[in-house]
Amino acid sequence: MTTPTRFDVYPGFLRSVRTRIIILTVAAVLVSTLLVGIISIFAVKQAGDRGSEELMRLMCENGTHVIDEYLNSIEQSVNLLSHYAEESLNSAVLTENDAAGFTGSEGAAARAGRSTLRQARLDGYLHSYLRTIEDFFHSSARHTSGVVAYYYRINPELSASEPGFLYSAIGLSDFEKITPTEIERYDPDDDIHVAWYYVPLSRGEPSWLAPYWNENLGILMLSYVTPIYAGGTFLGVLGMDISYDTLVEQISDIRLLDSGYACLMDTEGNVIYHPAIAYGTDLAELDPEIAGTIQSLELHERSGGLMQYKMFGISKRMCFDTLGNGLKLIVCAPAAEIDENWVLLTQFILLATIGVLVFFAAVVAMVMQRVTEPLHRLTEAARSLSEGNYDVKLDYDRDDEVGILTRAFQHMADHLRVYISDLNSKAYQDAMTGVKNKGAYEALVRQTDAAIAAGEATGEIALLMMDCNGLKQINDRYGHEKGDIYLRVSCALICDAFPHSPVFRLGGDEFAVVLQAAPFRDREELLRAFDERAVEANAAARQPWEQVRIAKGLAVYDPALDHSLDDTLRRADEIMYEDKRRSKAAAGLPPDAR
Repeated sequence: MTTPTRFDVYPGFLRSVRTRIIILTVAAVLVSTLLVGIISIFAVKQAGDRGSEELMRLMCENGTHVIDEYLNSIEQSVNLLSHYAEESLNSAVLTENDAAGFTGSEGAAARAGRSTLRQARLDGYLHSYLRTIEDFFHSSARHTSGVVAYYYRINPELSASEPGFLYSAIGLSDFEKITPTEIERYDPDDDIHVAWYYVPLSRGEPSWLAPYWNENLGILMLSYVTPIYAGGTFLGVLGMDISYDTLVEQISDIRLLDSGYACLMDTEGNVIYHPAIAYGTDLAELDPEIAGTIQSLELHERSGGLMQYKMFGISKRMCFDTLGNGLKLIVCAPAAEIDENWVLLTQFILLATIGVLVFFAAVVAMVMQRVTEPLHRLTEAARSLSEGNYDVKLDYDRDDEVGILTRAFQHMADHLRVYISDLNSKAYQDAMTGVKNKGAYEALVRQTDAAIAAGEATGEIALLMMDCNGLKQINDRYGHEKGDIYLRVSCALICDAFPHSPVFRLGGDEFAVVLQAAPFRDREELLRAFDERAVEANAAARQPWEQVRIAKGLAVYDPALDHSLDDTLRRADEIMYEDKRRSKAAAGLPPDAR
């Protein structure tokens, strides 16, 4: 029997150790690479979802901006003409001929009490007056894109021989004068014939009429009409009609991916325009699966984030915005097309991960001892990345396979850090004012509620709701650009007054400030200082849109009253609206003035 030599004893042992180390090392590489792959896939999906929502919202907002600019051009033309019509009228003529004070409620019967001589004088004056308005109106209409008809219908209480004028370009190369509608023949509720007359009369203000079939002109159209008054006397209705097809052309130009499209609906879920569904169709009745989405659509005042829904069995996503005339512009696309890019990228990551695994398995077999420590560091970096720490630093810089993988990982982590930071800043920042948005507020509410529930917060929290009064008047009178300036000036004043507290823009003209720690304890002093700053700023303001008028409501979190900070916000909101009502009453404004 021979005694085994060292070469006889250790080769099997060495091979066993090497095998175990290789297995362990390969396993470590496998785990770390899979972690990187999983994290990458998750990050790509999250980024893809956010990017898709941002793209759809951007397209929706851009579409709204383009259409609203067109609608605003119509409004500006009509408003200019209405001002000219009111300024051009000599109110004394109405008084002298028993025509003052008529409100449009009596109809043609009101003329019976007027003498023949006075009626003749009034008719003569109206004839001259209308010719002046007519020339000015014709020039304006020809330079306003998309107008198919324009008119100035005189109140029948004033005259029968001078009913006004109506010009139409429907089916014609230029505007031609046609006989105005005899509104006395129709009931005020007959929308297809006289909604354009009675709606602005009843509202007493300029109004957009939703797309409707005009029986008199035989066309589907939209109208912007305004009542004309002089010294309390209703003179008539002045307005312009635009073709429904003009609006359709602008909406149909909005395209997303291969099958995405834009459509137009009212708040009740009726189709105003859809590339495949007839005008006037009730979507909820057409497809019950979409009824819930329509209900959600009605709950939003201005716009909505990304919504998922099914229509005819196809999963889709959409977002919407509200046009200046109250209709909802919707941008939607199939979910499969929206997800296509990140799905392809995920597949690529999976294939790349498999390739990396195969490559490292071969490398580890040759250089197992040299790569053990770097792989361990790489694993730890991947774990740190999976926990949300993107500040990964790897110092292994040799020109071998592990070094290449390490640099690739570092490069990816750096990109992820920058990319996610950029996404977070976009997701939680209000684009117009630069302060935090409603999403950031909701995140803070969740975090604070959790801290209070866990006993990690003192509960010394107050919410200050602020509402910028008069935004609608500024938008209507000076334009939305001045309204945006007004919001930014108001926001700047709020931020200056509460420099150590987060400020959030929750809606169009609503802001919230969260007061904790020192600002919580000094809240009354801060509110007084804010009022003083507002007075000083308004004294220095040169323009109406630079004058800050803010209603405020402060509520302190009370665990006996509030289940969450949202309850505190509602109480602050109620106090703020009470302040808003007091301000309106003091200023002599109606309660519904905005």
